Amino acid sequence: MEPVRGETYEVRNPADIREIVGIAAKATTEDARKAVDSSSEAFEKWSMMSPATRAKILLKVASLIDNDEQLIARMITKENGKPIADALGEVRGFVGHLEFYAGLWPSLRGSYVPISDPLKFAVVMKKPVGVCVAIIPWNNPIIQLAQKLPPALIAGNTMIVKPATTTPISVMHVGELFLRAGLQAGVLNIVTGPGDILGPELVRNTKVSKVSFTGDTATGKKVMALASEGIKKVTLELGGNDPMIVCEDADLKLAIDGAIFGRFRNTGQGCLCVKRLYLVEEIASKFISEMTGKTRRLRVGDGIKADTQIGPCHTAHQRDIVESQVADAIQRGAKIATGGKRPVGKEHMHGHFYLPTLLTEVDSESRIAKEECFGPALPIFVVKDLEEGIERANDSIFGLGSYVFTNYINRAITRGEKTRAGKTLINTAYDVSVELPHGGTKQTGIGRENGIEVFDYYTEPKVLMIDTSTSRKMWDTD
Repeated sequence: MEPVRGETYEVRNPADIREIVGIAAKATTEDARKAVDSSSEAFEKWSMMSPATRAKILLKVASLIDNDEQLIARMITKENGKPIADALGEVRGFVGHLEFYAGLWPSLRGSYVPISDPLKFAVVMKKPVGVCVAIIPWNNPIIQLAQKLPPALIAGNTMIVKPATTTPISVMHVGELFLRAGLQAGVLNIVTGPGDILGPELVRNTKVSKVSFTGDTATGKKVMALASEGIKKVTLELGGNDPMIVCEDADLKLAIDGAIFGRFRNTGQGCLCVKRLYLVEEIASKFISEMTGKTRRLRVGDGIKADTQIGPCHTAHQRDIVESQVADAIQRGAKIATGGKRPVGKEHMHGHFYLPTLLTEVDSESRIAKEECFGPALPIFVVKDLEEGIERANDSIFGLGSYVFTNYINRAITRGEKTRAGKTLINTAYDVSVELPHGGTKQTGIGRENGIEVFDYYTEPKVLMIDTSTSRKMWDTD
């Protein structure tokens, strides 16, 4: 669908802002309305199609994406900045989501319900909710699309996707592959451009039944308020401040590698990234020393290079936020174990780079302890024992992910479940599996994505009550 005004904007490479990596349409509110109308018109035919037929289309898309994985991964790296290996993981994850939900279509069954009256019974059906809107962030544009689009489509919904302004190129390419796979016009519409203009129009539109938003908590609150005007279904995955606790009995090498991977993957710009590290005092000194040495050796550079481990922050604004959080911590007495500044050199001079940073002696009231740090900086705290670690880990307005490293399985189970988060990972880091529900508690949001549970948010129960009596009188009108 061509934009009404024909306006476009440039998408630039965060590793070298001089490089234009693509041109995207700058859609207007009129474009957003047209997209909703298109998806609304397509809904009846798509929703009446058999789930098995819808599944075949998803599998065809999976095959096309698989063939294009290197191209799409390069698009992601160029517009997002992340290392190419991470981008490839996103693309393969999308294929996995398509295959998973294509295989789940038989689970869209309802149920037979006996009624106390033996001559009556009911059928509870699962029906699609209708036209859905997906607003996806810039940090993982394709995997975030994967968490929303395949389950919505297999359940019989149509969808309008609003990608982040800075990462539309890979999403648009994937959208083209859906059309090549035979998806009927209007089932999927992608609108690109400014979120402050398009978002309110899409969320408020009376033809939209469901909104799924992933992003920061402040914007999520606005989405929720706008959706409430039309009493729409919402799924919100918002901010996180995910804690990791390392016990004295943990495998230190595994835990150190987990902390580094969990914090600095995608330059620390991930919803499930480790954002607070709590070390039991018995092992804290050794842990910090070894983690500091390994962190210093991480290779920072352009994500398109195969050996890069840490790419740039996505935008200059994002780097500014991280720098201000680190500065606040230092002002409150924190010490820099490593990092804490921008790298120097020709390779880094035109990108939004920031060195992976570890902070010790951090005040628990500092911004980096209380806010979500969406970048490559990690505050480290020393605690007396696991119980204190859990208490301090739970002292947050967020509750998405949490991590516990211990070799005692009983402790892992009985204490791990006390962390107030939607997910607790034991002896591993940053694992979002399509088979498991993903979402958080408290101000991290509402609803779940992934797993079979996601169908609770893309379908609604429809009751058919049948009376088999041939002589029953409901009202004496004779």
